[in-house]
Amino acid sequence: MAGHAASRAVTVGLWAVTVVVGAYLSYERFMDAVNSDMGTDLRVFTGAAALLREGASIYDEQAYVYSPLISWLLLPFPSFEAAAVPWTVLSLAACWTAVAAVVATVWTTLRAWQRPVVAGVGLVTVLWNYALVLHLWLGQTDTLVLALLALGVLFGSRGHSAASGIAVGLTGIIKTWPVGFLLWFVRRGAPRRWVSLGAAAACWAAILLLTLAFMGPRTFADWLARTLELSEQRLVAYSALGLGRHLFTENDIMDALVVTPVLGTVVGLVLAAGVAVLAFVTLRHPGSDSFSMWNLAGAVILLLPVSHIDYRLLMLPLLWVWLAHALSERSRSAWAMTAVMLAFWWVTFRIQPVDSVDARGSSGHYLAVMAIAFAALACSVLVAARRDRAMRRAATAEPAQTATGPA
Repeated sequence: MAGHAASRAVTVGLWAVTVVVGAYLSYERFMDAVNSDMGTDLRVFTGAAALLREGASIYDEQAYVYSPLISWLLLPFPSFEAAAVPWTVLSLAACWTAVAAVVATVWTTLRAWQRPVVAGVGLVTVLWNYALVLHLWLGQTDTLVLALLALGVLFGSRGHSAASGIAVGLTGIIKTWPVGFLLWFVRRGAPRRWVSLGAAAACWAAILLLTLAFMGPRTFADWLARTLELSEQRLVAYSALGLGRHLFTENDIMDALVVTPVLGTVVGLVLAAGVAVLAFVTLRHPGSDSFSMWNLAGAVILLLPVSHIDYRLLMLPLLWVWLAHALSERSRSAWAMTAVMLAFWWVTFRIQPVDSVDARGSSGHYLAVMAIAFAALACSVLVAARRDRAMRRAATAEPAQTATGPA
């Protein structure tokens, strides 16, 4: 009894430390965000909402490239100033939701004291994070995508296929490009995939019908035109094709390592092809619901033509999931992957990001961030695939041993 009481006290203490540290970091991020006068993206969102209230097209706001959903969410706020605090709170709440959903997904594999450890690492790595600082300054939506994907994995792991489809489908409504995450439902062994895909399609249909009913058919044309118009931006692109463009061609954002456009094209295409192969391996040998989602997320953001540094937040759950497996299984490969993902976190999120508009003199830093992302993703996909094959061999061997008896 004494040992049980001591163990419970340790667990409660670890949870208390996790909550206190998470709350402190959240407060720091909140104060930093609301005292910043940037809000570049949030000003665009509130501007679109203001146009909507006036009966004009939300796409008259020149930088608005999203579905109408974001403008609808911000209708109650008459100005940027009125929206800044609740939007920041929502973004931080999404971070906590993402960590909670990931921990809940792996809950049964962990011992009681291990759960607050994984949660604590999750909160520290997502909140003590320069990319999140930038995200909150801008008032972006990527933490909402992170939270919904984490909930989608949690619902899927619990057998709630429709809810999983709705959660993942909503990410493609908040921002268009996350529609690529629907590939997660075609992974090998995905349960009731057509239910999930149908639920996601129903979400999209509902948004389209509401848009048609309240905003008219012209909105769709404006939405498509704006998406195509901003498919290329004068910003640092943290992607396979972006690397080839920034480091091997003359550009007005970053100093090239060497000006060889043909080599830049080849490097970009080869890297993109390699990432596409990793995505295929992930779908073929998922390893687990969590591994497959977050490995796929890494592949998607590395394939986007326009991929910002805060998109890397969608790869952070790989660290939390690998840590959970390292603690529960004590395997050398899981601990090695945890170390790799910690290195990824430090290089990507704990070193001041390069200026997204003017990155002169930052080629080496950019290359390091890109290299660690490609390496971390490749290692994670391949180790998860090896685990998947091992689990399948074990599952196949078990019925055979049952039928023939022990050797």
